[in-house]
Amino acid sequence: MKAYRDTDYLHATARVRALENGMVTRRDFQKMIDAKTAEEAYKVLSDAPICHGVPMEGYEAALEQNLLDAYQLLDRIAPGSGLTQLFRCQYDGHNLKTAIKARRATGDVSSVYSGLGNLPAKEITAQLESGRLTGIPTPLAQAALEASEALAKTGDPQAVDILLDRGILASMAQQAEKIPSPFLQKYVAAQIDIANIRAAVRLGRMGKNAFFLGKVLAPGGRISLSAITEAYTKGTDAILAVISSSPYEKALEPAFDSIRQKASLSLFEKLCDNALVEVLDEVRRIPFGIEPLIAYLVAKEGETKAARIVMASKLAGVPSQQITERLRETYA
Repeated sequence: MKAYRDTDYLHATARVRALENGMVTRRDFQKMIDAKTAEEAYKVLSDAPICHGVPMEGYEAALEQNLLDAYQLLDRIAPGSGLTQLFRCQYDGHNLKTAIKARRATGDVSSVYSGLGNLPAKEITAQLESGRLTGIPTPLAQAALEASEALAKTGDPQAVDILLDRGILASMAQQAEKIPSPFLQKYVAAQIDIANIRAAVRLGRMGKNAFFLGKVLAPGGRISLSAITEAYTKGTDAILAVISSSPYEKALEPAFDSIRQKASLSLFEKLCDNALVEVLDEVRRIPFGIEPLIAYLVAKEGETKAARIVMASKLAGVPSQQITERLRETYA
């Protein structure tokens, strides 16, 4: 593992700090939500770098291109850091899911593929057909082959999602270990913990057994899988006790009553996403280093997701209050 110094990232940190000033903020998104029309809402995005000069009908492609530009920028100003490869694992996983399920699809699914992965979608498809995946982390490659076999045997697309979601998280954890950043390892572990907490709460609501939960839980978090599994067999209060003894208690506690009462999980889902944003708060106090680059990539992901949520909701005529409830916290 190559040793890095914070000073190696002086220029890169200054660059991303400047770019953060042009990102769409929570206040900007609220302005979009309050707009009377989708066209008026979109003006906020078209005036910002994220969709500058792009007509509203092209906003989806613009959002993906803006995120791709962010990855490519980090590759130029922080070459060899490995950060973009880690973050792009999720899109490799998405493309693998699509390619596997496409074998049973009747229509054209080419528009579903993402251009944000480490490998082009066509290459992933070709490799999957050959049965030999290279250029992606081993856990993700193994998960894809297992998922392909599972779908062929069972015809259940849910198995594809379960196996690849685990593979994505395991791959991110593996990649994080190669990057000398305790903060990055903490953030990826938090992603895994939150995913596992979500799984326990959701599956408990669905009445799934502990064996099924075991197939979903991903390794690499800081909450032990055995603690989650044991609590799961005891019921909701035991699961909440595990959360209460974790670093995420403060963030998730407001949803405890709705979980106990088997009410809507919308607040819980929102708080899970917000908990990950809270992990980034400590980066604001770091003047330079690899940590601000990590926060920038997370912020760009969040900005893109929020823009999609708000625009899709405005175009569908969703009431402003409901859009506000759906909107997650943003780092910018």
